[in-house]
Amino acid sequence: MSVRDTSIETYGDINYSGLIGQQAQSILDAMSKDRDYSLQEISVQTGIPINAVSARCNELKKCYYLTETDKRRCSITKRTIHPLRKK
Repeated sequence: MSVRDTSIETYGDINYSGLIGQQAQSILDAMSKDRDYSLQEISVQTGIPINAVSARCNELKKCYYLTETDKRRCSITKRTIHPLRKK
């Protein structure tokens, strides 16, 4: 079994069991339902490195904890982004 296969299997187990990791939970805890967030904004707010924020947010979107909202400018990078909001 390859590393990729193992990662996919583990992700499936986590997704199936409804469990999310500590970083993903920290992201959800830091987010308010009243607003949306860029990945950079989440990274600054949580102290989690941007590469981990990106990966965890992708997992949270796949598990339907987060959804993308209308485009806007990121308050940090000033780039146009698809921010995320808690469901």
